[in-house]
Amino acid sequence: MFRKTTSIVAAAPLLAWALLFSGCNSQPSHPNQINAFDGACYNSLTAARAALEYLRSSIASTYPKYTALFNEAAASYTAAVSIYTLYRTNPSDQAAVSANIANLTVSIVALENAFQADMQVPPQTAQQVRNQAEKIRASARANVTLSDILTELEIAAAVARTVPAAAPYAQLASVVISATAQAVAAETAIAGQPIDLTTLAAIPPIPLSS
Repeated sequence: MFRKTTSIVAAAPLLAWALLFSGCNSQPSHPNQINAFDGACYNSLTAARAALEYLRSSIASTYPKYTALFNEAAASYTAAVSIYTLYRTNPSDQAAVSANIANLTVSIVALENAFQADMQVPPQTAQQVRNQAEKIRASARANVTLSDILTELEIAAAVARTVPAAAPYAQLASVVISATAQAVAAETAIAGQPIDLTTLAAIPPIPLSS
């Protein structure tokens, strides 16, 4: 119990920093964005694509058991990008874009939950990390707008950091942490840059083994 509690405490400052960084209102907007919603959607889709691209390689080469869940997430990403692209042409239906990005978030969470189960993270540990994230979000709500997708990735990474380095499933935890790092780096790279839809290319599904 002491080790579990210690790992959660160690992860908490990193989670706080990541959540605040990923959602900070001071991040420059995109010069060609239609509105704040447009820019936030582009940021979320950019983060999702970076994480999924990284996970695709790892799952295809090392963790094929997650192929079906990954393909669902990839399909949700493609659908969200399609609706978002239409919105950029005719910005009249934010609800449809929001619904598709919400579906993408759910599919990414489902994939992350499967990782957590196989990493043998105790449910109470994952819940404690999520509770910590909710406290951070509540305390910062007046000054911070959080990207749900990046937030969920950050929470998954914080949970993964509670996995002992010597554990047999530590490599999977490392994959989760690295995927989140890719998402953060991608969103950071586009800060203040024009929205470029060519950066949101579709992610092909992983072929199912026969």
